[in-house]
Amino acid sequence: MVKNKKYYELNHEDNARHYKNYIHGGKDEAHAKTWLDPDTVDAWRHRRMYSALNPLLKDERTTWLTIGDGRFGTDSRYICENGGDATASDIDDSLLQEAVTSGFISKFSKENAESLSFEDGSFDYVFCKESYHHFPRPMLALYEMLRVASRGVVLIEPNDRYISYSTIRNIGTSVINRLLSLVGRSIDRFSFEEFGNYVYSISQRELEKVALGMNYRYLAFKGINDSYQYGVEFEKVSENASLFRKVKFKIFLQNVLVKLRISDTVLAAAIIFKQSPTAELVSRLQKDGFTVVELPLNPYSHSGKRE
Repeated sequence: MVKNKKYYELNHEDNARHYKNYIHGGKDEAHAKTWLDPDTVDAWRHRRMYSALNPLLKDERTTWLTIGDGRFGTDSRYICENGGDATASDIDDSLLQEAVTSGFISKFSKENAESLSFEDGSFDYVFCKESYHHFPRPMLALYEMLRVASRGVVLIEPNDRYISYSTIRNIGTSVINRLLSLVGRSIDRFSFEEFGNYVYSISQRELEKVALGMNYRYLAFKGINDSYQYGVEFEKVSENASLFRKVKFKIFLQNVLVKLRISDTVLAAAIIFKQSPTAELVSRLQKDGFTVVELPLNPYSHSGKRE
């Protein structure tokens, strides 16, 4: 470890350096270009996740900040294509600069999620997809997201399948782990990635506590299943494509296990609302599969208002 460097500082630097491999002329440029192709199996996977935003995007034109959106700002592009107004951000802006130059997105900001440069309430919503779990101090980032959002924060991240209200699901996770261990795999509660970060998963219960601590009253939660297979970035969506069939079959199996209450979903979409959502928005969220939770007001709060 570099002398006088804290672990989280090294983690930030590693994440920033990671994108240098994908810039124009970099060794992984060809891989990066697949992120711009809307017809790949990988793009299909991400559109399934993005669809969780649709109930929010049906409101009047909302403003968004995307966090950890360094892959050309693909998150912000989806939002803009579906009626929102988004600013992309990441700790490294190498690919974001290329994306603006090419016209793929219109605006970006170089940001450390733990210390955002924006004023309080600068955006209606802040969206973080599959980046929160990379952060060395994710709760700092979450509170920063809540600070700069006026309506709420949306996360789509790995679901903590070790935290469950269901005893059956807890047993199911243990059984599935035993079966996976026979082929040298597992649902790893101590999972690390090659960048050096711990994979920080989220749960409904954990985010309820965040909301309760800040005196926010509403939270929405939805499970999503997904399967990544090596090479999906390069395979086109087709009913004859082997990887596409494999991904869909694995998602089907995951959905069956969830329906039988044997397992929980791989991913979770969660919304922490800073303002009470309208009845119309609650209805849209519920039709889209979200559970909307109304939390109790703190009876001992001096002001009775949100902070």
